Amino acid sequence: LAAQDVVAVGTGRDPEWVAAIVGVLRAGGVYLPVAPEHPAERVATVLERSGCRLVLTGPGGLAGTGDRWSRPVRDLLAQGDPTPPAVAIRPEQAAYVYFTSGSTGTPKGALCEHRGVANHLAAKIEDLGLTSDDVVVQSAEQSFDISFWQLAAPLLVGARTLLVSTQDVLDVRRFLATVLGGGATVLQVVPSYLDVLLRHLERHPELGLGRLRAVGVTGEAAGKPLVARFFARCPGLVLLNAYGATEVCDVATHEVMTAPPAEALVPVGRPFRNVTAYVLGPGDTLLPLGAPGQIAFSGVCVGRGYVNDPERTAEAFGPDPFRPGERLYRTGDFGRWLPTGSLEYHGRRDEQVKVNGIRIELGEVTARLLGHPAVATAAVVVTPLPGVGRILVGFYTAPSGVDAEDVRAHLAAGLPANAVPRRLHRIEALPLTVNGKVDKRALVARALVAGASTVEAPVTATERRVAEAWAQALDRPVDAIGRADDFFALGGGSLSALRMVAGLGGLVTLADLLRAPVLSELAAVADGPAR
Repeated sequence: LAAQDVVAVGTGRDPEWVAAIVGVLRAGGVYLPVAPEHPAERVATVLERSGCRLVLTGPGGLAGTGDRWSRPVRDLLAQGDPTPPAVAIRPEQAAYVYFTSGSTGTPKGALCEHRGVANHLAAKIEDLGLTSDDVVVQSAEQSFDISFWQLAAPLLVGARTLLVSTQDVLDVRRFLATVLGGGATVLQVVPSYLDVLLRHLERHPELGLGRLRAVGVTGEAAGKPLVARFFARCPGLVLLNAYGATEVCDVATHEVMTAPPAEALVPVGRPFRNVTAYVLGPGDTLLPLGAPGQIAFSGVCVGRGYVNDPERTAEAFGPDPFRPGERLYRTGDFGRWLPTGSLEYHGRRDEQVKVNGIRIELGEVTARLLGHPAVATAAVVVTPLPGVGRILVGFYTAPSGVDAEDVRAHLAAGLPANAVPRRLHRIEALPLTVNGKVDKRALVARALVAGASTVEAPVTATERRVAEAWAQALDRPVDAIGRADDFFALGGGSLSALRMVAGLGGLVTLADLLRAPVLSELAAVADGPAR
């Protein structure tokens, strides 16, 4: 293995995974995470684009590796020499490459260096005050960069890393039992999942928080009502709002809070040490305090670019025009500077859409939704309406007593009339993708279903029972759910699916729902022979 050779690790999130990462980095290799559950075609694409030299696998191997040299981690551990290799690691050497979805449909691999990764880990240790007494929850899937700090930061200070399985993450009761039972002191989740955790804790005031002292959120905008609920239910805890991108070694700013912020939108914080943040206008001009523009980063956090992809690298990376010798990464995100010195995140710049010929920034509309005093999380999508054309549809989570017309009035007070969503839907929780971000496709599907005029009512007693469970899980009127409806087309996601299964008291399983997502079919499974 030569310095900076790419080594893929395709194991489960287990102790072998930990050993493999430490071994690859200590030997001077470049860590490439590959999820074993990913399709063989995607695995093959990632391995090819990265120039991978070696694949480390779990006992079951890894589909899509082709004829590459592949070795089980378990065999290497049994044969290996426990003496650390005498390899010098330079700060500018590549440390890891994480592949993210590309707008062209081809995944792109962000290649980051040791100095940027180390700077991020140091910021986590400093801002979270990590010591050897801590237990940090590792819950993110290995193919997402969040997983790296959750694993590595505690190890650097002699603390413990608590590996939590995906199955436990998908069941909020099991997740809390594992986290609190394991003596966890620090965890990080996306705001949508924090909302689910808080709902469970609010329904069970008898539940304590164990040793938990700090919670991080990232990946989505956190609404002020969600933050207020957090501090109401978890007094004395620290809430760390993190922002960044895979291209800048995961995140590059932290907002450390001990109480809800004064601002209408929750700030995403100040840049780390050795990191510079800009808010840029056209032509890379620096914008003044309060002016919205594109967020960009410079400094040690900026990675090399996309591995073996010079064209897309040139689109997002370049020299820093204000600091000679530094590299700049343009995030494609929209935001502004606050008087406090923190950044405020408004959304993606590439979420600019045209509705009836008028340009609208979905990020601006979403930011305004989040500015409502009762809205915890929100998302806006564009969907076609038969006979009308493309319309904006807004989704938000809020207490059941919040009137949609009040939310609409709040939007109208700060947005042009054409930017106010034609339809607004209060839902129990926003559907999430596998990496914990808002699933816009599911929301578009739900918006289309909501616009349909005909509903075939459930026929049997079991169909009616299933419809009631769906209504509870999806926060929809039961009479709006028909026997021909598909749970996931209605906007169902992993979290709402688990709520629905729990609501049916064991009548069906999650696997049943995945095999039979149509209501009548699922009811037939429930009525079938005992399993």
